[in-house]
Amino acid sequence: MSINKEVVLIKDWILQQITEGAFAKHQPLPSQYEISRLLNKSRDDIELAFHELVTEQIISEHFQEGYFIKSKPNFLYPIDELKSITSMIEQGGQVAGTMMISHDIEQPSIDDKRVMNIQDDRDITVIERIRTANDEPIVYCLDKVDAAPLVGSQHILRQSLLEIMDQTERLKVEYAESEIESIGYEPYISNALQCSPEESLLLFKQIHYNVHDEPILYSMNYFKSSQVRFVIKRTKKR
Repeated sequence: MSINKEVVLIKDWILQQITEGAFAKHQPLPSQYEISRLLNKSRDDIELAFHELVTEQIISEHFQEGYFIKSKPNFLYPIDELKSITSMIEQGGQVAGTMMISHDIEQPSIDDKRVMNIQDDRDITVIERIRTANDEPIVYCLDKVDAAPLVGSQHILRQSLLEIMDQTERLKVEYAESEIESIGYEPYISNALQCSPEESLLLFKQIHYNVHDEPILYSMNYFKSSQVRFVIKRTKKR
């Protein structure tokens, strides 16, 4: 970051305006030229201040629209614990809902069999849905369960999938292996989540296991990056 005192002063002024509400959210910030005239500072210093605030994720640049205050996600999702999307939304102070797209018993693909270690020709339950918070789309979910039919799945609109699976001894989730991938834009899913063209997605891919180390649930959850922030507590290995 900058050691230029002028740049630091400009950054602090912009941060103060944001804190005091002088700059409205969802409205472009004053241009670099306007701030340069207002503060009597050089355009180069203003540009550096903007650059550093973008790097620090305080503001963001929208193509051909200017700079905006970067909105903070409404929800926190801890990736170091097994947590349902329902509880994430409710703990964020909003009402969790579900928009069902499909709920079918299907023959697993070769990749499904590989991931879920299926050796025979048994079917699986595949559930495709949109999770909402106060009726706003937040997460696209594609879940594949090693059970067909899935007992209790008729309650999927009212209960979380993990709660339903807990009702069957073999399907109780003990732990999960997870990976996160950033997706720039995926037309089908982005449109389903009503994303703006510049809004990215965070793919949270998980394989859930029962107490016998058997893979029982393969999940692909696409989170709107503007709404959900992943958090994790990391400790130093000794």
